[in-house]
Amino acid sequence: MTCCDQKCALITGAVLGALIAVLGGILIPVGNMFIENTVNKETVLESGTLAFDTWTSVDTAIYRQFWLFDVQNPDEVVSQGAKPALVQKGPYTYRTRFLPKTNITFNDNFTVSFVLPAGAIFEPGMSVGTEEDIFTSLNLAVAGVYGLLDHKLANLFIQSSNANLFQNRTVKELLWGYRDPMLNSMIGVFYPYNDTTDGPYTVFTGKDDIKKVATIERWQGET
Repeated sequence: MTCCDQKCALITGAVLGALIAVLGGILIPVGNMFIENTVNKETVLESGTLAFDTWTSVDTAIYRQFWLFDVQNPDEVVSQGAKPALVQKGPYTYRTRFLPKTNITFNDNFTVSFVLPAGAIFEPGMSVGTEEDIFTSLNLAVAGVYGLLDHKLANLFIQSSNANLFQNRTVKELLWGYRDPMLNSMIGVFYPYNDTTDGPYTVFTGKDDIKKVATIERWQGET
């Protein structure tokens, strides 16, 4: 290679290097800006964005597991004042977040409101038994009457309705509700829950400030 060829090669290399550097200095910021704008646009909660389509669909499944106590000696407790002998059994598993949001309403202050339907689906594969398993448990209605009325009056009221301090109920009844014959009303640890709604929630869409996207502004009208 001649001296001229070497010079030409060096000049060409220097020019190409400088050109690449200039293009890189231009294209990298432009590319970053394009990516950032695309991400911000798609994470805003508004119709047509990827985030909105995901947000309005069925949420990730949330499970609740319960362990219940079965009273083994209810007669001895009532007649002799014996200490209750308890056996714990569980888990009984329910999927409690599986319905999509409803009543979705966009507001003027870059927020969107919605309600969450509530429900519980029994998951037998994640449970120790069925939700029809029967437990002997404290009768909540009877225990409540003793706390509200004079004991003599409470006893008369309980005897007239053929109620007892302990009762046999299924897992489903204990958790989600049953109609108590003494009070003629629904009773349950988590009653009412099924076929109810949670909310309304109001959250920021992120359109004015992407850092606030999906942040709760209000719940049931309260900040």
